[in-house]
Amino acid sequence: MSNISTFFTKLGTNAALLEAYKRDPRGVMKSNGLTEEEIEAVMSGDKTRISQLSGDKEMAMYLIVLNPTE
Repeated sequence: MSNISTFFTKLGTNAALLEAYKRDPRGVMKSNGLTEEEIEAVMSGDKTRISQLSGDKEMAMYLIVLNPTE
């Protein structure tokens, strides 16, 4: 499993991580081992690039990432 997929799984199952992510998405992604390329893809909302980097074609898990402050 890629770093980005592992992070999304943790984000979806760890309420404290999700709250931290809402406050500082870039910092939380960086501290969880995502690369600058992965972070930029997530922050841009580029679903195609996120899918490519994660190796995961299931995009439903990414909806929360695209709007981290909502």
